[in-house]
Amino acid sequence: MFLKKIYNFFQSFSIRLRLSLIFVLIFGATTVFFNMFLFQMMIDTLQQDFDDALFNYCVDVSDGIEIGIKGDLSFPPLRLDHGKILPFPLGTALIQVRHSSGAVLARVGNFGEFNPPYKKDFERIWKGEEATYRTIEHIRNIPSAEADSYRLISFPLDNAAKPQLMLQIAVPMTLMETQIQKRLTLLQLGIPFVLFVATLGGMFLSARALNPVNNIINIAKEIKVTELSKRVPVPNANDEIKQLSLTLNEMLDRIQQAFQSQERFVADASHQLLTPLTIMRGEMELLQKTEKRDVDQFIKSALQEVDNLSSIVQEMLLLARVDAGIGALNLEDLDFDELVFEALTRCEKLAKSKDIKLKVTINNETGEEHKHIRGDNDLLTNLIVNIVENAIKYSPNQEVVSVTVNHGRETTELLVEDNGPGIPEEQLPFIFERFSRGSNMETRVKGFGLGLAIAQKIAILHNAKLSAQNHSGTGAKFGFEIKNI
Repeated sequence: MFLKKIYNFFQSFSIRLRLSLIFVLIFGATTVFFNMFLFQMMIDTLQQDFDDALFNYCVDVSDGIEIGIKGDLSFPPLRLDHGKILPFPLGTALIQVRHSSGAVLARVGNFGEFNPPYKKDFERIWKGEEATYRTIEHIRNIPSAEADSYRLISFPLDNAAKPQLMLQIAVPMTLMETQIQKRLTLLQLGIPFVLFVATLGGMFLSARALNPVNNIINIAKEIKVTELSKRVPVPNANDEIKQLSLTLNEMLDRIQQAFQSQERFVADASHQLLTPLTIMRGEMELLQKTEKRDVDQFIKSALQEVDNLSSIVQEMLLLARVDAGIGALNLEDLDFDELVFEALTRCEKLAKSKDIKLKVTINNETGEEHKHIRGDNDLLTNLIVNIVENAIKYSPNQEVVSVTVNHGRETTELLVEDNGPGIPEEQLPFIFERFSRGSNMETRVKGFGLGLAIAQKIAILHNAKLSAQNHSGTGAKFGFEIKNI
C-alpha cells in the first residue's frame, strides 16, 4: 500500500521531471556504489602498504634481539633504525617480547595498562603463519595515545617448530586514519556536488529531448475543425519522436478524410432526401390548384415517394450500422451457397420485372465438401443482394446475369457478371463511394448510390475483398472473395 502511494505520487510528476529523477537515481546509485568499491579498495591498499611497512620494521627490531646458544635469553637495549620513512612515528611504537606462557620479557614504550592479546596469535603462528595482524580500536588505557586505533603485529623470534618467543609491536594508525578521513570527506562533498550537476544536466537534456514533443503539442492545439489540413512537423532523426509525428499526421489524415466524407454524406443525403420531398410538394400544390382532382393518382405517386424515402433511410441506417465497426457484427459459421440462394430469392422480383434470367454456377475446385465461412448472415446477404441488383438494374431487358460461386481451399469467390453498358473508366475508382453512380445511367436507373458503398463496407468488416471491373466486351463484373474457416 505504501509503495503504491509512492508510485502514484511519482506518476503525478511531469515526464521531464520523472526522466530527470530516474536519470539521477540510476547515475547516483552507480556513482555511489562505484565510489564505495573504490574506497574499499583504497582502504585495503593502504592497509596492505601499512602492514608491509610494519612487517619490515618488525624484522629490523627482531634483528637487534639476541638469543643465547644454550637457550638463555639476553636482551640488550632494543635498537631502533631512524633512517627509514615509515607510515607511523617511530617514537610512538610500543614494543614488547612475550613468552608463550604470557610472561612479558622486555618492553619499549609506555604501555600503561594496555596488555596486547597474544594467545590466538601464538596459535596462528604455530599453524604456520609468518606473522599475525590485528587492529585494536578505541584504545583508552594507553597513556597519551597517538590515535584511536593501533595496528598490532605479532612476529616469532625463535626458529623452533613451535616458537615460544614472540615480538609484538603496536603502532598508531594516525597517518592512515588521516588519509582515509580526507578521502571520505572528499567523497562526502564530491558525490552530492556531482549529483547536483547531474540533476541540472538531466533537466537540461530532458528538456531538449522533449522539446519536439512540446512543439507537436503546441501545433496540435492550433489545429481546429476548419484547419484540418495542417500537420505536425516531422523531425529528421529516425527516432520515436518521428514515429509519433508520423502517427499523429496519419491520424489527422484519417480525421480529415472522415470529416470530408461526413460533409459529402450530409450534402448528398440532403439532396437525395430532398428530391422525393420536392416531388411530393409539387404534386400536392398541383392537386390544390386543379379543379378536377385525381386523388388516387396523387396517393399512388405519394406512396411511391414515401417508399423511396423509406429505402433511403433504411440504407442509411444499414450504413450507420456498418460504420459502427466489427462490434456491431453478429458472427456465425455460414454456408455461402445458402447465402447466395437466399439473396437471389430477394432479387427475383426485380429480375422478372425486366425479364432477366439469373444463371447460377457453383464450382468446387477442391473436389471435397466445400468449407464454410464466418460472418454476419444479414450483412453478407445484403452485400450479395446489392451487387446482384446492381447488375440487374444496369442490364438491358431480356438479358442474363451470371452468378458464379468458386469454392477454393483457402477462399470462396463470388462473381456477378452482367451485359450492361459497363462502368465508365473515370468512374471505376469511385464506384464504391457513397452516392456514386455512373453519370450516363443516372437518369435511367433507379437508385440512390448507397448499395455498393454499403457492400464495400461489409466486405472490409469481414476482411474480404470486393472489386469491380469491365468485361473486354460489354458489361461489368463484380468479384467478392472471403476466407474459409
